[in-house]
Amino acid sequence: MKFSTLQQDLLPHLQAVGRSVGIRSTLPVLDNILLSTEGKKLKVAATNLEIGVIRSINVEVFEEGSITVPAKTLIELVSGLGQSKVTVTTEGEGLVVESNKFKASINCIPATEFPAIPLSAKDGVELSKEIVLSSSQILFAAAVDEGRPVLTGVLTDVSGGKVDFVATDGFRLAHRRVKLQGKEIQFKSLIPRRTFEEVLRIISETEVDKIELAASSDQNQVVFNLGKTLLSSRLIEGQFPSWEKIIPTEIVTRVMVDKEELLKAVKLAAVFAKNETNIVILTLEKSRMKIESSAKELGSQQNEIEANVEGDNLQIAFNSKFLLDAVTNSPSLQIMIEFSGSLSAARVKPVGVEGLEYIVMPVRTN
Repeated sequence: MKFSTLQQDLLPHLQAVGRSVGIRSTLPVLDNILLSTEGKKLKVAATNLEIGVIRSINVEVFEEGSITVPAKTLIELVSGLGQSKVTVTTEGEGLVVESNKFKASINCIPATEFPAIPLSAKDGVELSKEIVLSSSQILFAAAVDEGRPVLTGVLTDVSGGKVDFVATDGFRLAHRRVKLQGKEIQFKSLIPRRTFEEVLRIISETEVDKIELAASSDQNQVVFNLGKTLLSSRLIEGQFPSWEKIIPTEIVTRVMVDKEELLKAVKLAAVFAKNETNIVILTLEKSRMKIESSAKELGSQQNEIEANVEGDNLQIAFNSKFLLDAVTNSPSLQIMIEFSGSLSAARVKPVGVEGLEYIVMPVRTN
C-alpha cells in the first residue's frame, strides 16, 4: 500500500475514527486504525466491537493494500507534522510515514486480524439532519449504569408519520417527537446512548443533510449512513418500558415560570440538597413558587420566585439533579410544569417547543 495526501486532510479523519478505538482492549488489533486503499480512495476504520466507524477520503493512490496501525501513535505523529504533504507506505508488517525530511516507521498488525464491521442492513429510513440533531435534547435521561442495559438505550420509533426519541433511567424520562413529511415509513430500534453521542459528533464535524439508518436483517445491528462516514453499532436487546403510560394525563396544577429564574433558584437550593436523594421541595401557591432545601450538616435555604399558578395549591419534592437536567435542557425562555399530585410524576414542557417533554418522578419525604 502506498498513498499521498495533505496532513490537514488526513488528520481530522484519523481523529474522528480514533474515538471508536477499543482502548486497552484484550484484542490488540482493536487499539488500531485500519487503513485500506482501493481505487482513488482511502478507507479509515476503527471499532471497539460495539461501535464501528468507517470514513472514505480521496487520496493519491500509488499501490493498493491495507494494514492496521496503532491509533494513538498514528494520530500523535500525523498531528505533529503540521500542514504538509504526507506519504504513507507499507513495508512488510510495518508502516512508513514520510513528510518533507521526516521519516518514521511504525510496527503494525496485519489487516486480516481486524474484525469485520457489519454494514449490510435493510428496512431503513431517511431522516433530516435537524431531526437527528433534536435527539440531543433527550440523551441525558438515558441510564449510565449498565445494571439495566435496556435503560442505557434511546428508543427510536418511526411510525404514523412521526419519529419518537425516548430515553429513561427509571427516575425521569425525556421524549422528543418530530412530525415527518412524505411517505409512511416504519423503523423501531433501541440504540445505545453512546452511539447517538458519536453520531451527533460526526454530524457536527461533517457536511451532511440527510441521515440514513437501517437495521441489519437479524436486528442486532444498526447502520448510520452519514455521507462519507458509515457508523455501525450493536442494538440493545430487551423490552423498553411502556413509556406512554408514564406521561401524566390528569393535571391538577399547572405552573408557568421563567426558565432562568427557576434554574438559578434550583441551583441555589442544590447547594443545601446534599443528602442521598438531593431533595428540593417546591410549594406552589397562587402567583409564587417557594423552593426549599436543607441538610443537617450544612443548614437550610428557602427562596421564592414569581410563577403563574393554575389549579390546586401543591407541595412536591424532587431530586435536584433530575429537576435541573430537565430545566437546563429546555430550549425556551419560559417553562410550563404540569402536576398530577404531590406523589405523581410531573411534566416539564419548554413553552413554544412542540413535541418536547421531560417527566420527573417525585421523591417521598418523611
